[in-house]
Amino acid sequence: MYKIQFRNPQGRLVTAQNRDAETIQKLADKARRDMPETHELRVREVAVDQASGDFIWADCTDDFTR
Repeated sequence: MYKIQFRNPQGRLVTAQNRDAETIQKLADKARRDMPETHELRVREVAVDQASGDFIWADCTDDFTR
């Protein structure tokens, strides 16, 4: 599961969740194309914390901005 957050051209914060990495990649590309300087893109993926075994949101923005 992925969660993506970015600013749209109107300046509003957009949040979406999806299981499909391709869909998240399309949204990330659109965010960077629509607002190249101020998109504030952030992508997180559900991961398991090694110490506690809890599910956490781990940042994976770099995976979608290369």
